[in-house]
Order: sequence, then structure tokens, then C-alpha cells
Amino acid sequence: MISTNAARYAAFVALLLLTGCTHRTPVATVIVIDTSASITPRAERAALGAVGEQISHLGRGDRLILIPITGDAQNDAGGRILRLSAPTQRETYNNDLRRFQEQSKKQFAAWAASLDPYQSRTDILGALDAARQELAVLPKNSNRRLIVVSDFLEDDGTYNFVSARSLANATSARELAGRLHNQHGFTLQGVSLCLGRLESSDFAPLSAQRKEAVQAFWTAYFAAGGVQAEIHFDGTGILADTERGCFGGKR
Repeated sequence: MISTNAARYAAFVALLLLTGCTHRTPVATVIVIDTSASITPRAERAALGAVGEQISHLGRGDRLILIPITGDAQNDAGGRILRLSAPTQRETYNNDLRRFQEQSKKQFAAWAASLDPYQSRTDILGALDAARQELAVLPKNSNRRLIVVSDFLEDDGTYNFVSARSLANATSARELAGRLHNQHGFTLQGVSLCLGRLESSDFAPLSAQRKEAVQAFWTAYFAAGGVQAEIHFDGTGILADTERGCFGGKR
């Protein structure tokens, strides 16, 4: 009788595990990535390599959308957004997932090769607007996430965070964030946000006061949109391990 009960219990546990796997919530991740000239080659290689690893681990029904930070997002982003959607219908031996990952890696390699290595301008605000539009059309029943990796130095032809007077201190930076948020109307609802810094030749020489102002700007900008976020030090590490590095296992 004891062995029979044990067998029944084991079968019940197996059924629960199978049910849990069947009802896994798909993850939809939008990554806004900075590959402008200010990002060091080492950081860019590491960041792109980490994204490639993410593709290898996409599960059934997951989505990954890559948006490069260009000099003029409104003009450039439309043709440079890479959208990857993992299949939802399972084939024998997961052949569908293997085929998807092989094709996606080729698409990603072509996408990365198409990026301008000499791009000097960085329209981060415009790229975020593009990300918001992508997030708005993703399935609401998925776990929607936005990851931004950059040096967070906006340089769109109007504002240059390296030298702009409005970024001279944290107070004026927060005021600018409020004004620009009113212009862009950036909001995130039901979306987890993660910000990670990439090694930058432009960021390193800045004074401590201006670095603090840059942090204050983005904290205020996202807070105005209803999201509390801070810039994590290791952007590459966040891309390499999103669960432990930023989202704490939220799936």
C-alpha cells in the first residue's frame, strides 16, 4: 500500500510539473542598445555577444525586439528594428525551436553588421519612443520587459548631455527631464524596466557633478512615466543574466 501511494504521489507531482511547463508565461523583451562611437569596442562586443546568448535561450512563445540607438531615431529606427518571435506550436524533438534559433542568429548577425560603427549622435529619447510603440503592441498576457543599455549621454542635435548647461547639476537635470517628458509623453504600464551602463569614452572624463546630473535626469524622466528605475553599473552583465541582474526571476 505504501509503494502504491508513493507511485500515485510521484505521478501527481509529475502532472503538476508538466502543467506548470505548459502554462509558462511567454517573455517579451525589448532591448534598446547603444552602439555609437562613444561606446568602447570592448563593451559593444560584450553587449552584442550577450544578446546573442539571449537568442539561444528564447523559449516557446518568447519575443525579442532589438532597437539600436541612432542619431535620429524618428528617421532611422523604422528600418533597423529587429523583431524575433519564437514559435508557439511544438514540433517533435523541439525542431521548431532549433530552426528558429538558427535563423534568428543569422538575422541578428546581419542586423549587427548593418550598424554604423562611426555614428556619433545618440538619440536615446527617440529610441525610447520607438520602444514604447513596440511594447504597446506586444501581447498583454506576456511578461513585457524593457532593457536599455547605453552611456545615457543624449546627443540628438538639440541636447548634448556632455556639455549642456541644463545638465550642470542634478536640480536643473530633473527640471529638464520634466519638460522633455511632457514633450514625449513617455509612459510604461505593466512593463518591467532595467537600465544598464555601457563603458564609454565620453562618460569617463565627466565631472562627478555632471555624472550625478545624468543619473538624476533619467531617474526623473522614467519616474514621470510611472516607473522607478536606476542605472545599473554593469550593462553587459545585465544582458548576460537578466533574471539575476535586473528582473529577479520575474517570468
